Amino acid sequence: MGEPPSAFGISPRSRGGRGEVSCTPSTSAGGEGIGSNLRGMAIEATTIGRGRRRRGRLGRLYYGWWVLFGMVVAMIVAEGVTFGSFGAYVVPLEEAFGWSRAQVSLGFSVTVGVVGASAPLIGRLIDVVGPRRLMLIGAPLCCVSFVLLAFMTELWQWYAYMGLSAISLGCIAYIPAQALAVRWFDDHRAVATSLIGASVWMGQLVMLPLVQLLISRLGWEDAFIYSGIMIVGAYAVAFLLVRDQPPPGGERAHAHPAAVEADAALSTPPEVSLAGLTAREAVRTKLFWLLVFGLMAIFFVVFGWLSQAHPYYQSVGYSDSTAALIVSITAGGAVIWLLAAGSQLERIRRPERIAAVGSLFVAGSMITLYLIGGSDGGTALHVVLYVLGFATVPPLEALMISRAFGLSNFATILGTGFMFETIAIFFSPIVAGSIFDNTGSYDDALLLYGICALASVVIFIAASRVQQPMQARLPSLSAAE
Repeated sequence: MGEPPSAFGISPRSRGGRGEVSCTPSTSAGGEGIGSNLRGMAIEATTIGRGRRRRGRLGRLYYGWWVLFGMVVAMIVAEGVTFGSFGAYVVPLEEAFGWSRAQVSLGFSVTVGVVGASAPLIGRLIDVVGPRRLMLIGAPLCCVSFVLLAFMTELWQWYAYMGLSAISLGCIAYIPAQALAVRWFDDHRAVATSLIGASVWMGQLVMLPLVQLLISRLGWEDAFIYSGIMIVGAYAVAFLLVRDQPPPGGERAHAHPAAVEADAALSTPPEVSLAGLTAREAVRTKLFWLLVFGLMAIFFVVFGWLSQAHPYYQSVGYSDSTAALIVSITAGGAVIWLLAAGSQLERIRRPERIAAVGSLFVAGSMITLYLIGGSDGGTALHVVLYVLGFATVPPLEALMISRAFGLSNFATILGTGFMFETIAIFFSPIVAGSIFDNTGSYDDALLLYGICALASVVIFIAASRVQQPMQARLPSLSAAE
């Protein structure tokens, strides 16, 4: 006589070494037998799935981590030799051509302006043709733009070639990287977006000293050429690893294969994160504009300081090498903080609240420099506060947008928002550079940065009190949470 079925209608053989589930339902409970059996199968399958997940960690790694690795390596190089190292070129270009601080800073503004203007189109291309094909175009184009920069002789060329590099960066950097992170990860989405954010600061940590060394030893012209070569090499690695779409079921199917099968048996609805608003629907919501204005305010500070931190430290008496070291320490602290906090961000239902706290730290860091900047103690306190703030806010953008508007048009919505945010990023270095040219000091710029960061605190708090559109569309999900 065979073994009797369990209370769930699952044969005890299902708990054997192979972890197989017998799907023969018991009808001993009358009309409720099948429903009870299927629920039991789901519970059993989830337990088995956890065991398989533990074995999977030692065996087959989810391919999304390889995709993420490729993009992080590429982003470290691309962001590091562009935005992360821009400050290292300011003084050499001033000395070589006699340009003012505002004129040189305008080159940085042109870069972010072109990136922002093209962001909606690039986002749409990512949603339609995928990030991988854009890399094949963007990386070589970026290398060409850097070679052209090495041979520039006129101010208009500085702006034109920086604009060309901006188009290529839009195709290979922030938006495609974040799109890949939210596509490939469900359970670890906050960790993935945090790693993409950390790669920006890792680029500054790793590449700024290298670019600084190239400029001091070989000159700014050769530094541009070698930077272009490094971008092509990094994206060659990324192109080999990146795939546009995860396999059916994504990360959760890999981690819990048996549980996913049981969900299918129970006719569980498809993953809600695969749904989403269109870009047109998103821009009609109050939350979209609150997020845009909050990010505009904090990006005015963060990206402005990204280009002005190095010359600021020089202006208050630090040597060129010490200024680069302080910037690198700041970037290193941001990386450590992001890696430590990334796994916790997924637990926060409304990331806008964390963005408000981060903006408050940024405001404190700028006010600290305004009051006691130039002293070693003031600089150290600024670095600590700034790391706690600026490392937190930018990576939250992807998390806030994906939770509010879903994933089906994520890159298009992200690009549309970034187009508006670029207005602030465009004017920030121009304003700071002009203030320095007119006053010989960054004090007024620091005060302005502090006020803008405080404004973003207020806006993010207001955003956290507005219902997320995806929650409004899926009331059952809201009730579950």
